[in-house]
Amino acid sequence: MTEKKPSDEPAEEPEEEEGEEEEQQPLPEEPTVVKLSRGRVVVTGEAAKTLYDSGYYGSIEASGNLVLEPEETLLLARRGRIRVLGPKGVALDFPDLLQQLAKKRSGLWTRYLVYSDLRSRGYVVRTGYGKGVLFRVYPRGAKVNEATAKYFVCAISEGTPLNIAELEAFSKQAQQNRKRLMLAVLDRQGETTYYLVSPADIALENQ
Repeated sequence: MTEKKPSDEPAEEPEEEEGEEEEQQPLPEEPTVVKLSRGRVVVTGEAAKTLYDSGYYGSIEASGNLVLEPEETLLLARRGRIRVLGPKGVALDFPDLLQQLAKKRSGLWTRYLVYSDLRSRGYVVRTGYGKGVLFRVYPRGAKVNEATAKYFVCAISEGTPLNIAELEAFSKQAQQNRKRLMLAVLDRQGETTYYLVSPADIALENQ
């Protein structure tokens, strides 16, 4: 398995950048108030389109409402772009919000840190695609409705065993969709290292 080195090509791989990613459109100064209900955060009204257009957060339903994934909810809350009310109508601070969301999604802290890291580097990130793939990563500045994702990213914590059969399945899934597979490994200090995975790497591991 080969670790990807920093590159000047912005679309090739995650690399360090200062500050947050540039948003597609400006967000309102005041945070949008949303409610957490049964593990879901749904944004309604004009705020739904504003949040989606700002950085392709969440998924727009037929009703026009925006459903945020837990990782997206945490990031937007951490950045002060939304304020999440709990079931009793009381605003949740970040630790309480994390605790509530983690009840519905195992490994959320690892997923969130990797998602946040990719976003902070300026990449457009969409969640979920089939079994095992946590994120689809688009080039910086991409328009999701016009561009295609370049990477499938699987996030794991350092020291967590990864079965070769699982890795091979992820690789085949990426090949079938003409994507490059990347493992995002989160260490104990919360730092993320990215590794590109190829069929050749898996063949060597099997030997």
